[in-house]
Amino acid sequence: MSGVFDDGAGWVGIPDALSSDEVAAVLQCCSGLCALPAAERATGDKPAAGTRHLFALERRCDVVGRLCNDSVVLDVVHQILGPAPRLDQASYRCPQPGYGSQQLHADDAPKLDDGPARVATAIVTLVDFTTTNGATRVVPGSHRRPDLQRQSGSLTSHPDEIALTARAGTAFVFSGHLLHSGTENRASTERPALQLTWRRG
Repeated sequence: MSGVFDDGAGWVGIPDALSSDEVAAVLQCCSGLCALPAAERATGDKPAAGTRHLFALERRCDVVGRLCNDSVVLDVVHQILGPAPRLDQASYRCPQPGYGSQQLHADDAPKLDDGPARVATAIVTLVDFTTTNGATRVVPGSHRRPDLQRQSGSLTSHPDEIALTARAGTAFVFSGHLLHSGTENRASTERPALQLTWRRG
């Protein structure tokens, strides 16, 4: 398993970042966390929403904690952010059928120029991502386009967008300035994923 960040596109896919057993363990952990009573939830948890959310998974799920320190994933993060990146968030996002659609957005304020990235993001698939079940879409090269980044949150679509489809266990690591979004889950089953973010150290 290896990953070389494509600075032209702004993203790279890492197959088998999680094994099938690890994917199953994360799903089991998140299912248990979704069943917790309100008093035991973490801040921001929304286990019953159309798109379910869980936060602080780096300390609540052992496999996620290990993934946040995975050498291959971190190598790509270092390529984007330089040395000593700081983990900002490890969360679970699980659109139910009919949910998950977002506007294209970046994970940080627009850069003033085509300079260093401040944020890196990884989307880790916990089921196969398809064009039907709400795969993440990205606009390649938009991390180097401050003019596009200034439209973060206001674009419904872009002619250059592509869907990131892959089998379960794949990690898509990209510049947090890359325009991206979830899409509507038009399948009959939920579409869970992890979202990990790091900030420049």
